[in-house]
Amino acid sequence: MGDREGIWVEETDIRSYDVDISSRLTIESLLKIFQEAAWNHAEHLGLGFSHLGKRNQVWVLSRMMLAVESYPEWGQPVVARTWPRGCKSLLALRDFELLDMQGRKLAGAASGWMIIDLQSRKPQRAEPFIQPIRTFPERRAVGADPEKITPDGEGSRPVILKVKYSDLDLNNHVNNAAYARWILDGYPVDFHRRHRVRRFHLNFLAEVNADDSVAISTREVDPLHRIHTLRRQRDGVESCRAEVIWETDAMLPA
Repeated sequence: MGDREGIWVEETDIRSYDVDISSRLTIESLLKIFQEAAWNHAEHLGLGFSHLGKRNQVWVLSRMMLAVESYPEWGQPVVARTWPRGCKSLLALRDFELLDMQGRKLAGAASGWMIIDLQSRKPQRAEPFIQPIRTFPERRAVGADPEKITPDGEGSRPVILKVKYSDLDLNNHVNNAAYARWILDGYPVDFHRRHRVRRFHLNFLAEVNADDSVAISTREVDPLHRIHTLRRQRDGVESCRAEVIWETDAMLPA
């Protein structure tokens, strides 16, 4: 694990609790691998949780766009690498790649992060924090920046979920990976047996905390393309929007 000319690199193994019924890495676990790499790099750069905490500030993930080419399996060693790409409006951009040990790309991601003042709960300009460090504006993991998802049309009748202890992170709100778990748990097991996620795009719009409940509705663009909207029940505020593009699992027997 370490910084290699501005690119953060760390190795890990895919463990039993990282995989699903097919013994392949879950989207939730992929998000956690990338989140951990980002936090480790930020700490190394002097911009991490411990540093911002002294200013009563914290990094919050605002947008994440994943593209999966191949899913690693239980026991497989992998390499995660990440790098800052600069700023766009209030967002600090950071890209990620997951590689096998031969250097083949398994997955990529583009993300946008905000710095939030914990007292005012308002976003702060990230540019003064990013300006002193090395960035790679032209090095793209998925070929695009994470953009806003357009909520085009009405969704299905919502399913209500209550926030549980295991959904919360050290910022005392629902962790970004938990949203992915909620959304993908809404698909039948048989659907998961026959399909896998190709792209997963998330917009995080408002905090969800302990004792909150969330209403999740789904709009089917086509059978393999769906838009999910998550709203806090207490005030109707949209907390997360997600776009999921699936593909038929090529590993299934003919």
